[in-house]
Amino acid sequence: MSKSGPQATRPHIPGYGVPKTRKGMLPWEEVAAAFARSPRYWIATTDDDGTPHVIQQWGAFIDGSLYFEGGSHTRWARNLARDPRVAVSVETEGLAIMVEGRVDRLTPDAGLADAIIAAYRTKPYGYVPEVKNWEGDGLVAVRPLKVFAWRFESFNTTATRFQFA
Repeated sequence: MSKSGPQATRPHIPGYGVPKTRKGMLPWEEVAAAFARSPRYWIATTDDDGTPHVIQQWGAFIDGSLYFEGGSHTRWARNLARDPRVAVSVETEGLAIMVEGRVDRLTPDAGLADAIIAAYRTKPYGYVPEVKNWEGDGLVAVRPLKVFAWRFESFNTTATRFQFA
């Protein structure tokens, strides 16, 4: 993502009256902040036979990436190890937000680990992750490629697509 954020354009949604002008498009800062505050994230992966698999995860959205944890033995983790493409969706604060991206597994540096833990503390989980759980490949980072967002009450005038470099 560039310093100025992703490029905002209109999504192609025929038949719904989405205008071609920029008027009414959502600002990235608003979408990113709402995504970060979401209590839960719905994550879609693809099984080895091509069927979809969806799971709810807790996570932290920091500096343009969504971080969540889990063991490499889980179905979603095995799917992402085979195919790093992922979709994540939330409904929050009157917004529908859908992310398409790729994942990396990582062990964060101390600064990022502190930021992730701090973000978890703002959520209603009552759970705070432990850095020791992330050693090796216990932490997943979703790197967005495209994000689609709109307000529920004004879908056709606020529909916005964000493209990442």
